[in-house]
Amino acid sequence: MSENYYLGDVEIVDLRISSERGVTQLGSSFVSGSIYESIFTPGIVCDLVVLDMNDQLGQLRLSGDETVYFEINVKGRVNSVYEFALHELSELENVGSQKGKKYTLKCVSEEAMHAKTNFVQKSYNQLCSEMVEDIHKNYLKSRKPINIEPTRAPQRILIPNRNPFSAIDMIKRRSVSADQRSSYYLFFERLENGRQTYNYVTLENLFKEESVKNFIMSDAINTSILRRGDDNILAYLIPNQFNSVERITLGGPRRITTFNFTTWDFQSNNVSTSDQVFNDGGSGTTVSNTFRNRYFNSDIPPQSMIPVDISQRPETLIPESTPDFQAFISLLMQNSVKIRVIGDTILTAGSTIECEFPNRRAFTDAPEEDPLITGKFIITRIHHRIGLVTDRPRYNCIVEAIKGRYEESIA
Repeated sequence: MSENYYLGDVEIVDLRISSERGVTQLGSSFVSGSIYESIFTPGIVCDLVVLDMNDQLGQLRLSGDETVYFEINVKGRVNSVYEFALHELSELENVGSQKGKKYTLKCVSEEAMHAKTNFVQKSYNQLCSEMVEDIHKNYLKSRKPINIEPTRAPQRILIPNRNPFSAIDMIKRRSVSADQRSSYYLFFERLENGRQTYNYVTLENLFKEESVKNFIMSDAINTSILRRGDDNILAYLIPNQFNSVERITLGGPRRITTFNFTTWDFQSNNVSTSDQVFNDGGSGTTVSNTFRNRYFNSDIPPQSMIPVDISQRPETLIPESTPDFQAFISLLMQNSVKIRVIGDTILTAGSTIECEFPNRRAFTDAPEEDPLITGKFIITRIHHRIGLVTDRPRYNCIVEAIKGRYEESIA
């Protein structure tokens, strides 16, 4: 890293394309790039813009079987090493009086390519966590490590000729956590200690992790946003602060109705849920007593119909976990932010961060925190954007994050 360091500087340590026909180094040709991570998608996507003045890629004869290696470094962090499959070469244009070419290398995790050809057609009778481990290794052909949160109750599941990602999605909908009440499982890829790693974990368990970084929105007037340091929020947007309809639809009392196909018996049971029993980043409740008394007192609450567990099917515990699963989803739809910060490779999908936003008002008193949107958030999506060399800051992170409840109770 250069001694003339500016906030947002990033070093391109390595950029190369490898195939059976040879290896091409493109580090000096790198122009800009974007890396996208999300806890809701099972892989990492990358777009790299390259300026090729020596027809290096033409000599390599690209055909789609190449591997792209990309390594970056930010001051004070371990190197971030990515390995992608090249799936498209696009936006090709001639530059410099037809003396060079600029194009975009569109890359994806290699597992996404295997998911297009290795379909799962198998009957399982084991823990859901064990099923995911089998698919990750034998159908996605992944060489990357995977963190798996254990599930309860072995289940009998038939995968009817589905691609691996669809099969895992089917399994996670039936997974019941051994430790977390919500059982809201995710299957995604992120960077851990500089290496790509897959995760099959609950969102509730991710909220238990220590925050990797604390951010604050500076409210000083006539002060550069770059003067504070890399913990400053450059810009922010609140896409959603609460959604009463979703809170009513998925939160509050639930009616769980089971049906026994062998005896044709129905059984119904009303279950009350609480927004304060989950790990969701907040400490106060967003459900006021007025709201609860007005909308959560129905004689017949929203109903979920679930086939009963019988001797031909192992006990799944799905009926018992369904109310908490739905109530937790209703919490996650209540409070979200989108921020832009100085780039940092420690920020990844699934990481938790602390964000402090000032209470905007016209008075000149000492600034106070906004108790509604300040607190602990979990990163759901992140865009690592590396701009041109002349950009300041060159490396930015556009972060989408959520938390369940406010910091202060409104009840």
